[in-house]
Amino acid sequence: MNRLITLALATAVLLLTTAACTGKTETIIVTQQVVTEVNVTATPAPTAPPTVPPEPSDTPEPTAAPTKTLPPVQATQQALLAMVPTRKPAETSPVIAPDDYVAITNQACQIVRDNYVRDNFNGVDWDAKCEEYAQKAAGIDNQEAFWDMMADFIHELGDDHSRFVRTDDFAAEFDLPSEGSGRPWAGMTIWPAKEDEQLMIWYVCEIGAAANAGLQRGDVILAINNEPIVRGEDGFEYRQIIQTLYANEDGAVLTVQRGPDREPEEIELTFGGASGCDGWRVELLSETPRIGYIRVPDFGGDSATNILTAIGLLEEDSPLDGLILDIRHNPGGNSDESIAIFTQGIFGKTGSLRSDSTQTIYRIRGPVKWNETTPLAVLIDGNSHSAADYFPAAMKVSGRATLVGMPSAGNTEGITGFNLADGSLIRLAVSTLELPDGNTFEGVGIIPDIEVPLGDWGLRQVPDVQLQAAYDALTE
Repeated sequence: MNRLITLALATAVLLLTTAACTGKTETIIVTQQVVTEVNVTATPAPTAPPTVPPEPSDTPEPTAAPTKTLPPVQATQQALLAMVPTRKPAETSPVIAPDDYVAITNQACQIVRDNYVRDNFNGVDWDAKCEEYAQKAAGIDNQEAFWDMMADFIHELGDDHSRFVRTDDFAAEFDLPSEGSGRPWAGMTIWPAKEDEQLMIWYVCEIGAAANAGLQRGDVILAINNEPIVRGEDGFEYRQIIQTLYANEDGAVLTVQRGPDREPEEIELTFGGASGCDGWRVELLSETPRIGYIRVPDFGGDSATNILTAIGLLEEDSPLDGLILDIRHNPGGNSDESIAIFTQGIFGKTGSLRSDSTQTIYRIRGPVKWNETTPLAVLIDGNSHSAADYFPAAMKVSGRATLVGMPSAGNTEGITGFNLADGSLIRLAVSTLELPDGNTFEGVGIIPDIEVPLGDWGLRQVPDVQLQAAYDALTE
């Protein structure tokens, strides 16, 4: 692959640094409104300061992986217009004392019963669980124990998005400012995707502690401050990694392996500022055929404008023969306008899956801003969250692009916060996206047409193995 042109877009960049990503983002407040048709907007992902892991934004509406071939959009439009009756709003809760743990448990029980996205509660006998936990609450006499119990209670839903939030966890949950001056920063991205078997450095800022230490994209971190990094059954514990990395505000010692034939080395980082970090990237990969590449780091407010500007730069001399959009490690935002650059149509229904709720049509309106014919490949991975789940979903349903990489995050449920009487909070999944074939992909993601794992060292290659596969898909 021949790199001929490198172009930079001037735009606000979302930095997913080691201190900026949380693995699962969602600061969404979803309001339940009855409408017959909407252009769904994925909830914007907050830009997290360096030391707090960025949670990709919970999109206000998708869920679990498609199991059958998606039919043409045109054949499904009539079925999608069928609406379901609206459910009645929940009654106002009575005043409850903050230390009445049984009453608060019953309050939480009713909130879930009335509002959870699925009225089968994922197969859980919710009434039985309510009774069980109310009995437990009767034997609790302090707030700490009660909060621990409440976390277990909401966890019974088996839903990674729905969770109980203690009041002393609000700062981390919503990335609120904390006391003290500045935050330490290593100047690199280590936001592990769900499929990663090794803790890889995804990106190194041009200037910063990691660059000063000679670290590179694709290096594998084996230990931090002599504490081994071990992958759990469901992936790496990102928050724990960040806490370990920034335990000392001045710096950290990493045990790093830089290649399959290299011995591990000890690398000392001294934290400080950084610049030239992960952001938009535009390149012409080859002239014959003319293949362009655009890295979209997030679907923030100007993302559609930036994509169109990048395409204009790539087509200054002649039209493209193919385009690669890289939305790997994209935490979300709002991809509706970006989708409309390439395709239009109805791509499903959004809302609650409860039998007494209304769903709305997920429609992207035309006219298409670029074209619907130039071959397009979209790179996705397990950190393509929220709006970066919606984007490949629309590409797959419409057949507009070839998806390459690994399944997207499946982080698509709309989350609403419900306050409890003691000031704590339940963040509850209340909506999702149902695809035209009736499937959802929450927790599973959009499955790529060409599945390409990075493996242990695929990110170190230039181009990396997933980008090479996308290029091959457009040129073969």
